Amino acid sequence: MGTDKLGRVSYRAPKPLPLVVATVVALPGLAMVLLYVFPQLQTASRQIAMWSSFIPYGLASWAVSALILLWAGRGGGRLFALIPLTGLLINAVVLVPYFDPSSTASAQTEPTLRVMALNLHYGQADTSELLTERQRVQPDVLVLTEFTDQAQAVLTEPAWQALLPYHVGTTGRTSRGPWDGDSSGTQILAKAPVTEIAHTTGTGATNLAVSLTVNGHSLTLIGAHPMNPVRGRVEGWLSDAEAVTQLAQRFEGQPLVLAGDLNSVPEHVTFRRLVSATGLHQTEQGWQPTYPADRMVPLITIDHVLASQPFRTVSVNRFRVAGTDHLGSVVELAQS
Repeated sequence: MGTDKLGRVSYRAPKPLPLVVATVVALPGLAMVLLYVFPQLQTASRQIAMWSSFIPYGLASWAVSALILLWAGRGGGRLFALIPLTGLLINAVVLVPYFDPSSTASAQTEPTLRVMALNLHYGQADTSELLTERQRVQPDVLVLTEFTDQAQAVLTEPAWQALLPYHVGTTGRTSRGPWDGDSSGTQILAKAPVTEIAHTTGTGATNLAVSLTVNGHSLTLIGAHPMNPVRGRVEGWLSDAEAVTQLAQRFEGQPLVLAGDLNSVPEHVTFRRLVSATGLHQTEQGWQPTYPADRMVPLITIDHVLASQPFRTVSVNRFRVAGTDHLGSVVELAQS
């Protein structure tokens, strides 16, 4: 910003090259905002559905673009930085549900239900490490997805049966390597008797609902594992997610917990439809990605525990087990 010979204020834009660079850098952020504001765009292709998993990371794109303009702009030229800063604020809206305190229990609330969940990655997760974690956590319910006969010890060994003697579910065949085998198996293990009351049909993996009573509270629990958009078509991703939504809708108005690998981040159209149609809320507290756990830093949150209104979140923690590409979840809930 400066003044001309008549004393009038003048504005000078950044030089062309930084402006072009900042614009290019901001494009991924713009794409992420559009995919969030118009979620139906996510269903256009498998690749777009996958890219939609990274909507929160659009924040980095906007931030870098703004920094380029602030650094390159002179005087009033820095006003151009308001454009990516505005985009950053819009993109930041996606983080609000992660930090929503409305479903959090008050301090010192005692949990009435402790749910543990893990994707076993075609049954290849180290069940001895999982046993150690289970003994430490002492869960009331354990939901295992991608359960194969390679993990059969979970159902048969005395150490497992001592704490979680009851189970309902299905078992897939052993995997011979990554992306091989039958990942359709889902098992629900519990310390109290469980009764299967419903399941989906025509889905790639088992999604089932059970009834049980824990610590004097009766509830329905759904173990879910809808298809991901990576290996199948978008249509399969959408139809599996819709089947899980319809299953949960059958228990509307009842104490309900849904846990598993949902293959959707909270920004996905599939997840948003599930929450909107059922009234279930996220139990996550803060930014706690779960996948891919076989790398140094997990990037996205696709493993979830959702709950109906009678439940409040006491705590949420993640744990790591060798052999799987997912972090496990331990969620403590208080049922009113």
